[in-house]
This record gives sequence, C-alpha cells and structure tokens, in this order.
Amino acid sequence: MFTPKLLARLCDVVMISVPLDIAPEIAKTIGPRMSEHQLLTDICSLKEDILNAMMNFTKAEVVGMHPLFGPFVESFHGQNMVICPGRGERWLSWLRDEFEKSGASVISTDAATHDRNMAIFQGLTHILSISIGRMFQKINMRPAEAISQSTPVFRVHTDLVGRLFAQDLGLYERLIGQNKYVGEALNIFLSALEESRENLLSGKIGKSSEYLEEIRAFLGDFCEKGLEESNEFLNIFYSKMKGSA
Repeated sequence: MFTPKLLARLCDVVMISVPLDIAPEIAKTIGPRMSEHQLLTDICSLKEDILNAMMNFTKAEVVGMHPLFGPFVESFHGQNMVICPGRGERWLSWLRDEFEKSGASVISTDAATHDRNMAIFQGLTHILSISIGRMFQKINMRPAEAISQSTPVFRVHTDLVGRLFAQDLGLYERLIGQNKYVGEALNIFLSALEESRENLLSGKIGKSSEYLEEIRAFLGDFCEKGLEESNEFLNIFYSKMKGSA
C-alpha cells in the first residue's frame, strides 16, 4: 500500500495541499524522508510558516507556491501564480517553465512579502464581502431585492458576497484569522475609510473634489485601463445573463 511516507520517498515532486493549520506538521512528517534530489512544495495561501517548516524538515529542494485562483478556472492562461523560492534551482526552474508554458503569469517573491500582500488581496477583500453581507442582514435586505434595484457594479459586489458564503467558510476564517498582517491592513483601510467619510460628507464640494483628484493622480494611467477592463467584463457578464434568461 502506498502511504504518504512511502510516496514521499518515491516521488520526484511532493506537493502539500492541506489546510493551513496542519500544513507545517505534514512537512515535518514527510520532509525527513526526502532526498536533496526531490522537490517539496506546497500550495497554501500563506507562506511564512509552511516555507519555514519545509526548509527546516527536509534536505530536498523547496519551493512555496500560491495559485491566485480557485478550482473553477478553465485553464492557467492569464492567471497569477506566486512562487516563493526556498532551496535549490533545478526544480524552481522546472516549475516556472511549466506554469509559463500553460500561460500563467509567474511572480517570484519572499514569503513575508507574499503574506503582507495577501492581507490586502485576500484578507481585506474577504472582510469587505463579509461586511456587505452583514450589512444586508442588519437592514433586512435580501440579495434578490438588492439586485433588482442595483447598478451593474453593485450587482457584481452582491454576487461576490454570495460566492464567498457558498464556499468553505472555514477557509475564509483561516485566510483572515491566520494572517498576522491582516490587522495592520484593516487599520490602514479603516483610516482611509474615515478620510473618505470626512471629505465626501463634509458638504464642501471643493474639499471632496480635491480629495478625489488626489487619489486619481496617484492611480494615473490605470484609471483608463480599469475603466476599459471593467466595461469589457460587465458587457460579457450581462451578455451571458441575457443568453441564459
């Protein structure tokens, strides 16, 4: 019978794909059974703890990976894949080549930078969706009622709320609660939210205009790019809805 420990000795590449809280223990169990000719990698959503565990408990080459997409995508084409180098070059190059040949955009970074970024890209994003859902609950507004009167953009926001709560809530709990940088990101966002409240609800048109222009200047050329991409997305979204009606 092929056990995890036996497979760890036999396979060229061993990938850890388990919940965040048990991933380091898995690395501790199978890592010592691997040689320097093998690759131990993972696809956890946070990288510092698991990468440290893999580095400490094996002589194998080590690469941390984080696919920034879920199981519903049809291909790797156009998707982002983060790679956190740990030990060795052979398997690192192989992984990068495989993903790039499949059309993925491969980004290399260290584990701490990755986790800080995920505090915003995942943690804060999910907190916003959860909070919109909670707001619906507080005002007793069903999503169907919101959608019946919503703008296209708010319709997408509402769908993203439903998307989150349709999936494994424990996953989102871990992505938020186990990332030590989420609190810092949330505090910065709350500060920005308070600034927006003060400037946009001040009743002073000049003050709010200056505030908005300052942000637009920072965003630069991305404003037009974002408009173009979101228009394309919304047109595809609504054309598919119309076709399925």
